Amino acid sequence: MAALAGLVALAFHPRAGGMDALSFLPPDIAGWQAAIVIFFSFIGAAMTAATSIGGGLLLIAVMSAFLPAGSVVPVHAVIMIGSNAGRAILLIGHVHWRIWCWFALGAVAGAMVGGQVVVGMPAWAIRLGIAAFILLTQWGPRLPAIGIGKIAYIVTGFLSTILTLFIGATGPFLTAVLAEDRLIRQQIVGTAGMSMTLQHSLKVMVFGLGGFVFGPWALLIATCILAGFVGTFLGTRLLHAIDERIYRQLLKWLLTGIAAYLVVLVGLALA
Repeated sequence: MAALAGLVALAFHPRAGGMDALSFLPPDIAGWQAAIVIFFSFIGAAMTAATSIGGGLLLIAVMSAFLPAGSVVPVHAVIMIGSNAGRAILLIGHVHWRIWCWFALGAVAGAMVGGQVVVGMPAWAIRLGIAAFILLTQWGPRLPAIGIGKIAYIVTGFLSTILTLFIGATGPFLTAVLAEDRLIRQQIVGTAGMSMTLQHSLKVMVFGLGGFVFGPWALLIATCILAGFVGTFLGTRLLHAIDERIYRQLLKWLLTGIAAYLVVLVGLALA
């Protein structure tokens, strides 16, 4: 916890310790912007640990509001690898490998198809897509289930991987399909964690091959992953007392407000 606080403090005091901490950030990212993203990495992980929903979507919404649009999805992907891999490792004995294999087959195909389109998308389209996805998940009708079995998992892997290249956070799609199967809770969480680790890894490969340079983002990514670990640890202990109904309403309106802000940014950019 002290290490996390120190890294956040460096964002506000760049000359601390005789070192220019901001030299470790991309040149177009201010220290306060990095600090906000780190903070919400912590909050998002705590939320997910306590309630199983919302963390990844909240983080990408905040990143979309404060980071350059073209960096949001690839940087979010690396952070989510750390988050999902941690849960997958803890529950490795519960991973349903047959389901994972079918999902992986669809995910690889989806990455090959989606990768032909996503790289080079204009910033306004990325922000608008994320805003639309947020509003759909919070206010739209519940998506119908596509069934269970190998075809369902292949289709889920294919479609969710294409979508995640554009909007970043599609874990709820797979979770909804897994929930329809005869799996215990540990199998759902472990299989979803392993599947999302693969999916986000494929995203990193697509954007890396497309020319995105991850090096300048290394410090921010590492700090966000550390913040996520701390949030996961504390979230399992401190946030279970939150009323589920109140939590979901707060999350809904917070995400809606961020989506509205993204729409305003797009409008200003296109005006």
